[in-house]
Amino acid sequence: MKYALIRWLLQTVGRLSKGIQLGWRTGFDSGVMLEYIYQNKPQGITPLGVWIDRQFISHPVWDGVRSRRNFLIGQLNEALKHYDHPALFDFAAGVGSYLFALPQGKAVITAGDYEPEAVQRGQEKASRLGRTDITFHKNNAFDLNEFAVRQADILVCSGFFDILVKEEEILKVLQNGSHITQPGARWVFTIQEHHPDLRLLKETMVDLNHQKWELVPRSAEQLAEWAKPFGWVLETVERNDFFAVGTMVRQ
Repeated sequence: MKYALIRWLLQTVGRLSKGIQLGWRTGFDSGVMLEYIYQNKPQGITPLGVWIDRQFISHPVWDGVRSRRNFLIGQLNEALKHYDHPALFDFAAGVGSYLFALPQGKAVITAGDYEPEAVQRGQEKASRLGRTDITFHKNNAFDLNEFAVRQADILVCSGFFDILVKEEEILKVLQNGSHITQPGARWVFTIQEHHPDLRLLKETMVDLNHQKWELVPRSAEQLAEWAKPFGWVLETVERNDFFAVGTMVRQ
C-alpha cells in the first residue's frame, strides 16, 4: 500500500518536478538523469513543482551520486598522470559532465553510450565548449563489434556497473574492456554498495529500459575479484555511504 501510494504520487503530482518527469521519460538510472542530478538545480512547473524537485534531488542517495562524481574526477586525474596523452574510453558516459572536468588536451577522450539522446547532448556540449579532445559515439558495452574504439589506456565505467543486475553482464564488460587494453592500463569505475530501500526503487520507479528498477548492490572488492582473472588488481578505492569509486591496474 505504501509503495503503491508513492508510485501514484510520482506519476501524478510528481510530474510537476523536472527531475521526476525526466526519470519517467528516460529511466531514473539513465545517463541523462544522472546529468540532471549532477547539476543540483531544482526545476519544475509552478513553485510546487520546484519544491517537489528540491526534495527529490536532495535525497541522500543523490547526494552520494554527486560525491561519487568528485571521487571519480580525482581518480581520473590521478590516472592521467601515469601516461603521456593516453586514449581514454568511457563505456557508458551518458552526457559525461565529469569528462569535461578533466584538463583539456591531456588525453584523447572517447565517450560512448547506448542512449542516442545522451550521445547527442554530449557531442553538442563538446562542440559548444570547444573540447575537440572529447568525442561522443554510440557504443554497446556488451558487443565488441559495436565498440567505439579498438584500443584504450584508461577505461571508465561511471554509474554502469552500478546498474547491471546480472553477474554475467558484468563479466562480459570486464572481458570486453580487457580485450582492448594492455598491461599497465587503468580502469576507473564506480559501483553502488548500498541503498536504504531497494523495494522503493523496484515498486515505484523504472530503469532506462522502462522496466521495474532492480538494483543489486555489490562491493568494490567483489568487482575486483571478478576482474582478477582478466589481470586486473585494485589499486585505489574511496567510499561514501552508498557508493565506491575505484581504480584497477592491469598486470
